[in-house]
Amino acid sequence: MERSWSWQTVLLWAAAVVLVNVLWLNVAGQSAPNEINAEDQFQTYREVNISPVFGSSSPMPAAFETVFSSTSLDEGNVSYAIKLDNKTTVHAWSGLLSDEATVWTGELDPGTYTIETIVDEGIVVEQQLELKPLAAVQTVGHVVLTALLVLLAWGEQGVRALLARRAASQPTQQKEKAPFKPAGYSQEENPLSWDASDSPWREPLR
Repeated sequence: MERSWSWQTVLLWAAAVVLVNVLWLNVAGQSAPNEINAEDQFQTYREVNISPVFGSSSPMPAAFETVFSSTSLDEGNVSYAIKLDNKTTVHAWSGLLSDEATVWTGELDPGTYTIETIVDEGIVVEQQLELKPLAAVQTVGHVVLTALLVLLAWGEQGVRALLARRAASQPTQQKEKAPFKPAGYSQEENPLSWDASDSPWREPLR
């Protein structure tokens, strides 16, 4: 393993960090709609339970939209209020049917909320609460993901170094002997040498 990282490796890991954080930013920005009241389903009191995300007590961004309409009335009184634990008023609004649709944006802490909506008879109410739960842990998510990528990068280099050390510590294998080398001759002995007395053309005995 090289002791110093190449520029290509550094750029690849930097691109991975940026990509993961961009993806997490998009995921954390996603909203979850919660229908509170509809045209055919209306209740004066609606209860909404907001649970903490991954045990975090941080507030999460919220948007509350209300639309009032009527087919029989030209004007009427309308109002709504968002209360925490049915005690603390987080937001309240009152007006007339002819007013434009109201949208409240803010942050809501984990807890139980009661939405109280009061309208004159004959008025239809549509209400929706949008929450961004992961936005409450967005900063923590960026830190954790970046740290995991850095640890993964160092872990990869460590594994490569360990494999390189193991490969270097293994003994080199001995060279295999030639399979057709005669076993009766030593390395110093020339297998082609022969004795003149072994020649079939030696003189006959007398």
